[in-house]
Amino acid sequence: MDVTDPPAARPTAHGSAVNGRAAVTTLIYLGFTLQLLQAGIVPLLPALGRTLRLTTVETSWLLTAQLVSGAILLTVLTRLADLLGKRRIILLALALVLLGCLIGSVADSYGTLLAGRVLMGALMPMLALPEAIASDTMSKARAHFAIGAIHAGTGLGIAGGILLGALVGLHPALWHVFFYVGAVATALGIAATLAFVRESGHRADGGLDVRGAVILTVALVSVLLGLSEGPSWGWASGRVIGLLAGGCALTGVWWVLEDHTEHPLVRVSALVNPRIRVPYALTFLTAFGVYGSLSAVTRLAQSHPAVTGFGYGWGPLRVAWFALPQAIGSILAVVVLQRMAHRTSHIVVSACGLALNTAAFALFAAFHAQPGVVLAALGCYALGTGVVLAATQLMVLREVAEQESGIALGLSIVMYAVGNSLGSAVVGVLFAALTTAPGLPALGPYTAAFWVCGGATALGLLLCVPQARRTASGPSMPLGPEPAVSP
Repeated sequence: MDVTDPPAARPTAHGSAVNGRAAVTTLIYLGFTLQLLQAGIVPLLPALGRTLRLTTVETSWLLTAQLVSGAILLTVLTRLADLLGKRRIILLALALVLLGCLIGSVADSYGTLLAGRVLMGALMPMLALPEAIASDTMSKARAHFAIGAIHAGTGLGIAGGILLGALVGLHPALWHVFFYVGAVATALGIAATLAFVRESGHRADGGLDVRGAVILTVALVSVLLGLSEGPSWGWASGRVIGLLAGGCALTGVWWVLEDHTEHPLVRVSALVNPRIRVPYALTFLTAFGVYGSLSAVTRLAQSHPAVTGFGYGWGPLRVAWFALPQAIGSILAVVVLQRMAHRTSHIVVSACGLALNTAAFALFAAFHAQPGVVLAALGCYALGTGVVLAATQLMVLREVAEQESGIALGLSIVMYAVGNSLGSAVVGVLFAALTTAPGLPALGPYTAAFWVCGGATALGLLLCVPQARRTASGPSMPLGPEPAVSP
């Protein structure tokens, strides 16, 4: 692939096409690297817990701490990206991730490791900013290819994370290697961004709505913390109920205040537009099933049939086979998105992806005893998820000004994070309620989780119908066919 920019920039609907093939490659690499670090830590948690002699709660906080700090950084950095420049904030986010990896690589105590994980929360806004800068600084066709390819990169990152975590987990005492790899990968991302990615010239008006950012951050942290800690603290505990209720109340307060602010963090009037709220809802419903599609499947595979009566009895290294369909499905998502995007609207593309996800969950539930079918279904799910997430972000970008693309995609990631957390919480409740023998896992929670997650994606499919009708009857902005393009 050529690593030089096009010889001449051509104008687009969003300004000048100042970024070319090298930038596309870099942004894809960033998506890969960040999901590599986010997914790769999960298989390592048992090894970290044993090596550092952590309690179950302490181990879970290695994930929760990144989730909470990511929520804080998400609302602030995506808005600052619109105000100060997206490339600049991408470099800042990467620098924070690099610092977190370096701290993790030398950590010899739980507190030090937790501090590194907090800094690595800068991963979350980076799930939105590469797509935003592609939209702002590339021709329409190249931007659409780049956004789809970035999502393929994140899918490959998940596959790579599963493989990396499984390999490092074979030698628990060498868990620092994970952070060494993360530091090198992030440093390469910084160097490539400096060399090949050019800044967008678009800037938002006004300044940072500090009041709105603080209220939204507290609300988001409250909801995510309540959902993530519900299984360990108890869903009926005062802390969990207070966090969830307080988070919802603060969200209402934030909405009212933003509607009366001259330069708000988010134009809430735009959020009631069906062309905005439907893509956000589809992102939420897709994220709801992420836990059921990957975590529950790998957990089931490691269950030993001689003990539980189900599962495959696979060890961590054999579970790494799940990385293969994840990678294949993610790559195919780019091809499918490009082939369909120039023939139909993005809402129809999203519907096709959601149909694939629904079919995959049905296969998980009905054929969980067949490893070959489960592996094929996982590839189907990776394909559908990649298509949906890319198509919904393209839908959002077409409805917002380029000066607001950072925060608009940032809110899409908020929907993803809340949906993922809620899905994890619901699955956790199913496991707690449907396990019949104390200390012995049952099959019922797995199949119930697959059907519930499939129901969420089926609901998303139903939401696509009225949106597709509105698009066909005469959209306010062109949402129709987009030309396919190669990088």
